[in-house]
Amino acid sequence: MKEYFKDRIYVVTGASSGIGEEICRQLAQHGAKIVAFGRDENRLQTLISELEGDSHIFVTLDIKDTLKIEESLNFVVNKKGKLSGLVHSAGIAQTMLLRDTDILKAKEILDINLLSFFALAKSALKMGRYEKGFMSVVALSSIAAFNNQAALSVYAASKAGLNAACASLASEYAKRGVRFNTIAPSYVTTPMTDIFRQILGDDKYYKKIKEIMPFGEILPKDVAQLALFLLSHNSSKITGECIKITSGGGYK
Repeated sequence: MKEYFKDRIYVVTGASSGIGEEICRQLAQHGAKIVAFGRDENRLQTLISELEGDSHIFVTLDIKDTLKIEESLNFVVNKKGKLSGLVHSAGIAQTMLLRDTDILKAKEILDINLLSFFALAKSALKMGRYEKGFMSVVALSSIAAFNNQAALSVYAASKAGLNAACASLASEYAKRGVRFNTIAPSYVTTPMTDIFRQILGDDKYYKKIKEIMPFGEILPKDVAQLALFLLSHNSSKITGECIKITSGGGYK
């Protein structure tokens, strides 16, 4: 895949940690030029300095600021050229029983996980901003969109919304040569899973992981490898799909 990615430009949100960071690293290893979006400037600077190759840049952005997204994408295309791919990895999760649901917090989850994706896709897919026939959009969903785990209703809704949105957009943009797909992993070992570890405690958390994932814990690199496949020519006939990563387990 190295020849395919060489010198092509990819925007990755949530790049300052976890899955987004790993996707940036693997894309750079394959010769791509990275535009890393995130909130933590220091971590973004460190990431860019460590990536293989050169011509990588970062943009400090609070993804909730949808008006800033247009400004940022316009800057990126003017500076770097047309995009070949967009990965929406930015996201937050919080357990909330309905009776305890803070509507403002619920709105924040929806803004970051779902509504920002629409702003990103709309801006990235304006005429002249992407390579026709090469543009692939990948959004990070979650297995939570398919299961019935308690206290994750808002988070699950945001990820189910991503799946539905990408399926619809895949049909809308097929004739323009743009593909949309989502990845729905089970629990991935990232800073975000610290939330669940803190709630359950280490012993219960790892016992639960072993129960639900017989093939072992899912690492950011496992998700990144699938993301690169979906961004590449190897998946040129795949669009409108949600691919699950369950590590041999069920959805719960």
